[in-house]
Amino acid sequence: MIIRKIRPDEYKRCQEFCALAFEYALEGADKSPEQMLADVRERPRSRQHLYWDSQWAAFADDDATMLSTMTVIPYTARFDGHDVPMTGIGGVATLPPYRRHGGIRACFERALPAMHEEGAVLSYLYPFSTVFYRKFGYELGCSVRRWKIALRGVPAGPVRGSWKLLERGCNLLKDIRQVDQPWQERYNCMVRCEEIEYAWVQEAHPFADRQYTYVYYGEDGAAQGYVTYRPVMDEGDRALECLRFVFTGPSGFRGLMALLLSLSADHSHVILTLPDEIDLSGLLPEWSFGFVSCQHQLRGMARVINAGRALRLARMRGAGRLVLEIADAQIPPNNGRFAVAFAPGRENAVSRTDDPPDIRLGIESLTRLLLGRHDVQDIPWLPDVQMLCSPERASPVFYKKPMFISQFF
Repeated sequence: MIIRKIRPDEYKRCQEFCALAFEYALEGADKSPEQMLADVRERPRSRQHLYWDSQWAAFADDDATMLSTMTVIPYTARFDGHDVPMTGIGGVATLPPYRRHGGIRACFERALPAMHEEGAVLSYLYPFSTVFYRKFGYELGCSVRRWKIALRGVPAGPVRGSWKLLERGCNLLKDIRQVDQPWQERYNCMVRCEEIEYAWVQEAHPFADRQYTYVYYGEDGAAQGYVTYRPVMDEGDRALECLRFVFTGPSGFRGLMALLLSLSADHSHVILTLPDEIDLSGLLPEWSFGFVSCQHQLRGMARVINAGRALRLARMRGAGRLVLEIADAQIPPNNGRFAVAFAPGRENAVSRTDDPPDIRLGIESLTRLLLGRHDVQDIPWLPDVQMLCSPERASPVFYKKPMFISQFF
């Protein structure tokens, strides 16, 4: 088996693999490989298009028969107040005759060390199986809350402000980016969106695609939130599914809900997905008889790619020193003992050491502890962690933090 990055004439074949694996119609399927790639280069509409050559593939020994493919897309993401390089893994696909032949495993075995060498600190993906991706060091990432709110339970009090519909000839990009910025600052794993991530703003055509985006402005004229929704049937009822629901504070939330409430004559409820930390109990007065329901859902898996750099950048509390013994089966430079010395007002000092470890852990648990999914109290429940120090000694390093990601790849 041969593992390498794809060549220009193989781009279309990768897209065919994805169309088959994810069962969608391939746009431009009748185009030649040369024309399909030329279109992507000339008119990129996504980051995947910009980095079309970031795809790894497994080939038979003839170096011509493609067996499996995956894309490693470079992003900039937030981690404890820093912008860091992150790779988004997408387009993981294998033709049915070649499945369970080790093609994807071999791609990860080559791609993960390459990510480290190229400077990535984190990686993120959306799994078809968490068990499968744990083999490569990925661990549970962000959780979200999926809310279903009966519109008849939303308060109809006065909201002072205004709304604008995003449509052709109405440029609301600056206001949408203004609303996004606090979320990108606050949450670990949030992607720093660039121009290509906002292609949807330029392409919005609500009267054709039945997806409606409104920006809410407060009394002072500042953008405080935006929502993109589409009408759907949900359990026999007409509902509004929010594809995007972003707000800068409680007044922005109320402004968006007031807009949706204006559609309650034709829709029974609204469905929206929010960061796990946001609790709406103080903003919605009516909770009885099923007016509100909430489900916790996993949104992807994360992985630390460069343990030393992640430890240097991690936000720690107070001053102290901790020795971690890390095991990483895929990226050799992450293995060994790291001494982490930290104090307020300076970057953490990270060095190799032979000192006895305070904690032994795999890269999977390092990921979920550093990103903030778990804290020290959860360590006894993590199977690959051996704690050799007191919880008080480790608690300034490992504590819960806000996590969220809105970008799919």
